[in-house]
Amino acid sequence: MRNLRYLASCALAAAVLAAIAMPTEARIQCQGNFQVSPYGLIATPYCEEEQIARVAQSRGFNVSAAEVHNNALKKVYLCQVIGFDNRLKGSCAGYGPDSYGPVH
Repeated sequence: MRNLRYLASCALAAAVLAAIAMPTEARIQCQGNFQVSPYGLIATPYCEEEQIARVAQSRGFNVSAAEVHNNALKKVYLCQVIGFDNRLKGSCAGYGPDSYGPVH
């Protein structure tokens, strides 16, 4: 009985160490507005928001991707301010300055 507990605890410890030692490859990888998958590129809101953050940072805004993911108003604001940038045409569809017609 004692040996069985010892073996179980060793197996658990080995599993935990293996899980810690494994590289984290489950992170979402984006290429522009698209998520890289084994089946090709897929348009996802997550990658579109990543793109908005990257373009905003390149234009001097102090914003993180997490802010854009977690704050919908931040996304709308950035799209309204810098949505004219060609890199954001897909990401800011519906929010960019060219989305609203002339004011009557």
